[in-house]
This record gives sequence, structure tokens and C-alpha cells, in this order.
Amino acid sequence: MLSLFSTSSHKAGFRLQYMEVYNWGTFNEKVFRINPQGNNSLLTGANASGKSTYIDALLTLIVPAKKDRFYNQSSGVDKKGDRTEETYVLGHYGNIQEEGKSSTSTQKLRDTNTYSVILASFSNTDQKQITLFQVRWFSNNELRRQFGIAHVPLEVEKDFRDFDAKGLWKRRLDKMYNANATKNKIEFIEGPTAYAERMSNLFGMRSVKALSLFNQVVGVKVLEDLDEFIRTNMLEEQDAEAEFIQLKESFLTLMDAKTNIEKAKEQIKQLTPINEIANKLNVIQNDLH
Repeated sequence: MLSLFSTSSHKAGFRLQYMEVYNWGTFNEKVFRINPQGNNSLLTGANASGKSTYIDALLTLIVPAKKDRFYNQSSGVDKKGDRTEETYVLGHYGNIQEEGKSSTSTQKLRDTNTYSVILASFSNTDQKQITLFQVRWFSNNELRRQFGIAHVPLEVEKDFRDFDAKGLWKRRLDKMYNANATKNKIEFIEGPTAYAERMSNLFGMRSVKALSLFNQVVGVKVLEDLDEFIRTNMLEEQDAEAEFIQLKESFLTLMDAKTNIEKAKEQIKQLTPINEIANKLNVIQNDLH
């Protein structure tokens, strides 16, 4: 069993040491890094300076399933769909009205030949390290994603500089970190579901429900009904009707067993005197012979 938690509340669990983004939103063509070093941190800046964009990168790392994630929550914007993984990778930053046209065109910093990397490194009081990373690129104009978890610190500049869409970058990392190791230091995971389950297990979460809860608390500003919030976001969904049917079937099975047991006892009770008489007759018959 791994010791995941310290007895000190301000150091408990895995804490963010640093986070890097490359080609994510308006963070363009160079690595942007923050270094909380396990401390509580305050992210400040002017409007449109990229605060929500950076938080959405962290949200993407921790909540991999698109259906469980809502971008731009931290800015208080209620409009959904204006930011997506695709717009972040391409670096959308505004619309312009073209002269002589009624429609607008989207301004973007990058095209589909680009690639994007986001990663965050965590450690706990036992000095165990976990780095979450995701790489995105376009193939035939379709956005591709690679999820990964490393048990060592990774950096964009050092580990993801030589990217290629053919996958040579993965083989290079695998050779660098896993070739001479008894246990893989880097895990490449296919799909958000397996990634979420593996991450939850490593971080000591009781359920992947914690990931959707993180998505909710990122943008919470007014908590109207605490009971409803807990019921929706913190409790596992239970199918009460199915559980009732199963309980009813189990009860009927037990009642049938009870009835059969009582029937067998009554049969034994009624057959016992007959069996005793038969035994006496056998004894008398043997004596006569």
C-alpha cells in the first residue's frame, strides 16, 4: 500500500509542482510554465490575458472526457461551445468582419500542421512523482490525441521537442525512459476512459466521479442548493428500482427456501414414527426366524 496522504492538511495528497503548455490557445510557439511547487497559488492577470485558457489546460489534463468538461468556466461565461480542444490547438483568438462580406472569419495563430502539448507534474510527501501529459495534432484535418502518464518529471522542451505525426516521438520517449527500466516510467494510454481510471487509481481517488466534481468546482461562483450539488456531483448514481427488484427476488428466494425447509421438517416429523414401527417389525421378524 502506498502512503498517499500526509497528516498535515496543507501538504496532504499529490500537489502540483509545475505545469507547462505549448501551442495551447494564445500561448504560442514557446513553452509557458507556472511553478506552484506544491503551494497554494493565485493566478492573476488582465482581462483576455489567458487565465481561463491556462486553467482549461489543467482541466483538460484532469478531466479527459469531453462530456464531463465545460471550458471557460472560471471566467464566468455561460455560453458553451465557444472554446473547444480544436480551437485551443489552432489558437483561435477572435473574429474579423471581412470587407464587402456579411460573414466573419476566425483569426487563428496556427494551422493544422501544428502540434500542442500540455503537461503537469505532481508529487506527494513520499516524493512519488506523477506527470500527466497530453499531445494533440491534426491528421487529415482531424484532431488526434495521445494521453500519457509518467512516473518521472517531464518537460516540453526536453521531451517533446522532436515531434512527428508518425509516432517516432513516442518510440523515442519509450526508449529513453522504459528501455532499461524494470517497470515502465512512461505509460501511453489509449482513450480518455482508461486514462481517467489509471489517473484516479494513482492519485488514490475513490472514484472517477472526483474528476467531474473537479470540473464543477473550477467554475463554481454561487452555490444555490448544497444538497442538490452533493447529490449530483459527489454521490455515485444509484438505480433504486433495479436494487429493489434484486432485493425482492432475493427475498422471494429466501422465502421459498424457508418453505422448503419447513416442509422437509414436517415430512421428517411424520415419517419418523412409521420408520420406528418398521424397525420394530424387522426386529420381531428376525426373532421369529
